Amino acid sequence: MKKTLTLMVAFLMLSFYSGIAQNQNNDQQTDVKRKCGTMEHIAELKASNPSYELQLQQLEEFTQNWIKNNPEEATKTVITVPVVVHIVYSSVSQNISDARVAEQIAVLNRDYAGLNTHSMGAFATTLKSNTELQFCLATKTNTGAATNGIERKLTTTTGFSTNNNIKHASSGGLDQWNANKYMNIWVGNLTGGLCGYAEFPTNPLSTTYGVVIHYQYFGVTGATAPYNQGGTTTHEIGHCFNLYHIWGDDGGACTGSDLCGDTPNQAGENYTCPATGATVTDACTTSGNGVMYMNFMDYSDDACYTNFTPNQKSRIQACFATGGALNTLSTSSATNCSGVGFTEVDLLNGIEVFPNPANDILNIDLSSFSREVKISVYNSIGSLVSSVDSKNTSSLVQIDLSTFKSGIYYVNILSDKGNVTKRISVIK
Repeated sequence: MKKTLTLMVAFLMLSFYSGIAQNQNNDQQTDVKRKCGTMEHIAELKASNPSYELQLQQLEEFTQNWIKNNPEEATKTVITVPVVVHIVYSSVSQNISDARVAEQIAVLNRDYAGLNTHSMGAFATTLKSNTELQFCLATKTNTGAATNGIERKLTTTTGFSTNNNIKHASSGGLDQWNANKYMNIWVGNLTGGLCGYAEFPTNPLSTTYGVVIHYQYFGVTGATAPYNQGGTTTHEIGHCFNLYHIWGDDGGACTGSDLCGDTPNQAGENYTCPATGATVTDACTTSGNGVMYMNFMDYSDDACYTNFTPNQKSRIQACFATGGALNTLSTSSATNCSGVGFTEVDLLNGIEVFPNPANDILNIDLSSFSREVKISVYNSIGSLVSSVDSKNTSSLVQIDLSTFKSGIYYVNILSDKGNVTKRISVIK
């Protein structure tokens, strides 16, 4: 009897752990052809909300009027966007690390600042814009409590679709933080081959406004190729800022439009990644520079993603203008994550990073800062290349840059008081 009981316990334990392993294997997407669910989701919203079509029309009318009255791509003050990342997971592999979140924020800052170094092919570099946006992880919650901008939930829901269940605690997800103060990003296990989906910035913002990203394609380290350079989130947030797919979603008719005059007519989405600098043509654009497959609003591999155009920048800026749906989001950083981003102002008192540009050694002066800090250095594609945990036993922390190549890097300094990201140049 004792032997039988022992065997039964062993069998149950084996079944239990096999089930966990099977669950973690099942949540891995094997079809890695990029699939954005935004237009599918928009169709669902139109079907369920009779006024949604009118809201989209009003959004476009506002956008076109603003662009008409602001025809030049003027230089403006950089807008800081506070971000909260809601991680909803049902297995260990889905519970991505804080480091991957930081990587994704670095990628967003690179991409929206026009600092991506991928090829523009035959297109002029003037068609790559700095949208003058920067992103930061929120440092305060809805109620004013301190936060690192990341919240997590272990859920019994094993997969999510475009039905917004991931955005509600009652359906296994996490509730939205006030969309007028935070850009909400949900990360979880999406089914049906989805990489992500988003909502457009109708005014007022909906209680589900934000983006949803499959955990496999969020961040860099450990993400799944060929979408492992953070491009999926850049693409989906583009929808949140009123950008459409570059081919106009017209099924190859060549009559659709992304409502941007500086993107070529395009028959459909592009996949994979052509040879560096290659010209790609299709049925809608048969000659010249070809189609703009490197644009963030196409479906190309992350290794090709390169640019937002000046017209796309104008549509983005309209969202944050006075009267735009995201205008209050542009001002909320003053209380929710002030000073975080590319600015050289350190609101974590007593921290100085020098020299900039740097060569072999980067100095971080903590002489007037008594708190424990974590220092992380990311390269231009968001990969973590160095990290230091300092308990301030020395007032000066030195980062060895001797193996670094010339280029742009981002130094993130995190403490219980907040965090700041500084952009540095390494010149060899």
